[in-house]
Amino acid sequence: MKNFSLIIGFLILSFRLFSASTVLVNFESATVPSSITYWKNYAAAGTSASVWSVSNPLSDAINSTQKCYKITKGATDPYWTGLEIGLTTPIKITASIRYLHVSVYKTSKSRISLTYTPTIGSQSADTWKSNSSTTGWYDYVLPIPIDSTIKTFSIKIGDDAGDYYFDEITLSDSPASLSRWPVAIDPATKNQVMEGWGVSLCWWANVEGGRCTDAQLKQFCDYLTDPVNGLNMNIFRYNIGGGDDPTHTHLPSSSAMPGFKDSPTSAYNFTRDANQRRVALQLIASRIAAVGVNDIQWVAFSNSPPYWMTNSGCVGGSLSTNAWTTNLKSTMHADFADYLTEVVKYYHDNYGITFNYIEPFNEPDGWWWNALSKKQEGCYFDRNDQVPMIRQLYAKLQSKNMLSYCQITANDENSMGNFITTFNTYKNAGDILSKIPLLAVHSYRGTDANRASIATLAKTYTKKLWQSETGGPDDGDPNGSYKHTVMTLSDRLVADLRNLKCTAWCDWQAGSAIGGTTGNIWSLIDGMNRGSHFYIRSQYSRYLKAGYTIINNDDPTVVTALSPDEKELVIIVSNQQVYTKKYQFDLSKFNNINQAKLIISRADPALAFYNYTRNQQITNNLIVFDVVSESVATFLVPINQPASKISEVSENSNFCYYNNGFLYFDFNSSESKNITVYNSLGQTVKTFTNVTSTDKLALNLKKDVYIVSVKVNNNVINKKIIVK
Repeated sequence: MKNFSLIIGFLILSFRLFSASTVLVNFESATVPSSITYWKNYAAAGTSASVWSVSNPLSDAINSTQKCYKITKGATDPYWTGLEIGLTTPIKITASIRYLHVSVYKTSKSRISLTYTPTIGSQSADTWKSNSSTTGWYDYVLPIPIDSTIKTFSIKIGDDAGDYYFDEITLSDSPASLSRWPVAIDPATKNQVMEGWGVSLCWWANVEGGRCTDAQLKQFCDYLTDPVNGLNMNIFRYNIGGGDDPTHTHLPSSSAMPGFKDSPTSAYNFTRDANQRRVALQLIASRIAAVGVNDIQWVAFSNSPPYWMTNSGCVGGSLSTNAWTTNLKSTMHADFADYLTEVVKYYHDNYGITFNYIEPFNEPDGWWWNALSKKQEGCYFDRNDQVPMIRQLYAKLQSKNMLSYCQITANDENSMGNFITTFNTYKNAGDILSKIPLLAVHSYRGTDANRASIATLAKTYTKKLWQSETGGPDDGDPNGSYKHTVMTLSDRLVADLRNLKCTAWCDWQAGSAIGGTTGNIWSLIDGMNRGSHFYIRSQYSRYLKAGYTIINNDDPTVVTALSPDEKELVIIVSNQQVYTKKYQFDLSKFNNINQAKLIISRADPALAFYNYTRNQQITNNLIVFDVVSESVATFLVPINQPASKISEVSENSNFCYYNNGFLYFDFNSSESKNITVYNSLGQTVKTFTNVTSTDKLALNLKKDVYIVSVKVNNNVINKKIIVK
């Protein structure tokens, strides 16, 4: 067995050594090679010193060359300090040279970013990669789109002053980094305590509430609320519809929400909106059945006032000539406040739906809310007009004795930058912040700097903070990849929890109200089908439960949390990259640990690889694990308790799968295994011997149904694989 392991190790090393690659520069020569038309310190200012060819500060397995490039970043130098190299002859990127590798040695914990500039177009976006380890070589990787022609590439230093060394700049067909990324976890630095997970009800509830049977609706709501097999959601945003002019026909049926009052003088009609209300009542029933208690927090929010309260006479928004003008009539603040509170009060008194919060705005910064649009109800609300609206709403809640159960939240801006500006308007008004215990913002648009600023505001003014709505971009990635969009949202979720420090995180669409097709980038569930979007989200919501505290770690792709009794550590890793990333989690600050439970899901729906579960060994207080491309891995680590508390995990049906010419295996047991693959006729297709616990075997399979038979000692495990 030892000899076999040595052979495998040699084969892996040989693959790396002999994979297709092009060395761009390795700095061994004291003079700049002719292939480089120019090189420069990338800083636009500052006094950084740089040297083309200096001695390697540490020869190791990653970089054993004699010479390398050195740059000393000063304390006052800008973040883009680094190295830029221009190529004499631009290089066309093919499948065999699509990954840029750069070896980096640093004396600080600074982030590093790799970028490139094509012959046509602008420089690629900065993708900062954290690595807290110092004084060792690390192999950073950047994927470059095939068919690009690159003329320059850059290495940027994000944060700290210090000495930095670059070397072995190579284009390769291998996406795998030679380095293992260390992640230090700090239980002493505690951040926000989670309140839960949620979703808005519009407009999928209007659709599903109208077309589902009772059994179907129960199943759908169970998918959302069940903490074990569902998404463990306990926060829902109910849309109080404004109701459009009955002569208008521009809104899609899914988003044409009924209003409860047809004119200033008409009576309220609370029989309306039966579809959405039916879903809300079933959500309560499903949650009680799942957890034994109604712990749902409800938000009532408005996309638009009723049409007769608006300047344009349309719930779609303002007239196109007045896109930046508040669409609520200036004389209607009190009327709109009365409308919202009457609905909330009636639902509380008659349906048993208690709204914890009421929100008079939804993306009030949206210049795109235009009259007669074919989108949805929407209302631009100037921030100076939001102030008197909040005052009127608070006064109505107070006069109707509703403040004991319903508070105000605001303001659900689409842009985090706009939220900050609006917050300052509230602050300057003097009396508004005291009326808003919960701040809410959408994370469609915003930087990590915006997130950090909002987190600071919430902490400074002692406000709760929710990320109350987000969803996939309309166009996905440039190639329209569904899996890319799913992972983009996964990474955004991580950024929101780490930097925004929100205590709740909410999606927009649970169902397929938009488009209604499988693979819809907005929906978590299509019809009654749960795809990769659902399962990737479950990697977070099932395990980062209400009451868990987010704690610090030093990797921007990782979220870590502690259970209320501090007997469980949760580690969640989001790998959006198209290559495997190798991690090493340092658990030295925790006691009594020796094994964890691993759950992993992949974003590619073609793989159907969801919630694979197994035990994960911990050696020397380290979890060493390779997170495969476009996936989320969750580790549940029992801490501060006897090892006997760790539950054993049996073999999961997803111990193997087939994709693109390879069989992939992932077993709990360490014994070697013999594997036979049979086709639908029972004929032997291929036999493998001495397969390791985690392996990848080349096997080209035609369209058919196959049985993969695995023999471990005297036990046989069979798995059916369908190749379409």
